[in-house]
Amino acid sequence: MRSVFSDILNAFRKNNNQIIQLVLINAFVFLSIALLKFSFRFFADPNFYVEFVQKNIYLNSSFLELIRRPWTLLMFPFTNASILDVLFNGLALFWFGSILVDFLGGRKTIIIYITGAIFSVFFYLGIWTVLNILNRNTANPSVLYGASAGIYAVMFAAVALLPEYELMFFRFFIKLRIVAIVFLVLSLLLNPHAGVLNLGAATFGYLQVKFLRTGLNITQPIENFFVWVSKLKQPQKKVIIKKYSSVGEYSSRHFFDDTNVPNQEEVDFLLDKINKGGGYESLTKEEKNRLYKASQRKD
Repeated sequence: MRSVFSDILNAFRKNNNQIIQLVLINAFVFLSIALLKFSFRFFADPNFYVEFVQKNIYLNSSFLELIRRPWTLLMFPFTNASILDVLFNGLALFWFGSILVDFLGGRKTIIIYITGAIFSVFFYLGIWTVLNILNRNTANPSVLYGASAGIYAVMFAAVALLPEYELMFFRFFIKLRIVAIVFLVLSLLLNPHAGVLNLGAATFGYLQVKFLRTGLNITQPIENFFVWVSKLKQPQKKVIIKKYSSVGEYSSRHFFDDTNVPNQEEVDFLLDKINKGGGYESLTKEEKNRLYKASQRKD
């Protein structure tokens, strides 16, 4: 069990492993919600708690409910309807996402996945608002799931980037755009509500890459935020290095990475300081450490 958790942690420590991280996040969210619902069975009024989770984690198809609980929009890209959805969405994300990561990088792939899913919500609300005006008998589902929408954003971003890319199915080569269009049409036919979400996400992913080709990054503010967060995680070492003048005094102070080996100029200064009569004990603790590090250098 410990090795399983360590493998999961290592997946998040590795660089350029964003697709696996997204798959694991989707699985973690689904399992966490399932465990919560299971634990509610032992409560006095389980339906109350299940409804609370339903309202505050899953995105409601009502625009008014979205305004009341805007945080559900952030959870939306990582929600799945069933364990089969988790499995198939994970395979599709690994398959198509790996293609996109190779050409755009992991950060842009994650941004396309998340922003594509979020855009699909507003696309869906716009489409079904028009349909409800035209036909008042049109019913909306109470809950929307967004993992598949994010995958369609990634899928059609790959199509826009590599329209001639081919996939092999049972020794036959089929163009990526044909596979993506077939999947999208099937989702519209089998489940129109999920299909409209997928259509909105696919439109966003496709246009995002088309804009990138022209030099316009419409998600640049979000990418800047991701860069800022990644810099916060990196430890910043501030150690003082001293440059030396001919009179043996420190002339200026600069920051340096303490992994650097002292250069010959610094070593000459330290040896000169010792030879002028002060001896080894005339060096400060930092200077002694720097001289020791220089002695360990392998030329």
